[in-house]
Amino acid sequence: MGAVINEIYRIVTDRAGFKGRMRLAVRTGISRTRAAQMEDTPDMITKFKEAADEIVGSDIDPYFDRR
Repeated sequence: MGAVINEIYRIVTDRAGFKGRMRLAVRTGISRTRAAQMEDTPDMITKFKEAADEIVGSDIDPYFDRR
């Protein structure tokens, strides 16, 4: 399960809304549903984080839920 990628989707949705979430899916080529079923690999996390940083307009690291 792609817990980190799902968290990135949550952050983008919170910060940039539905349009931001759609931009993330287009930029990465992976829907939120498909991301939930994938493994979190370092390459995928980097790809999603870089796209999310650009969509949100800042580094998303401070927004991760660190429970």
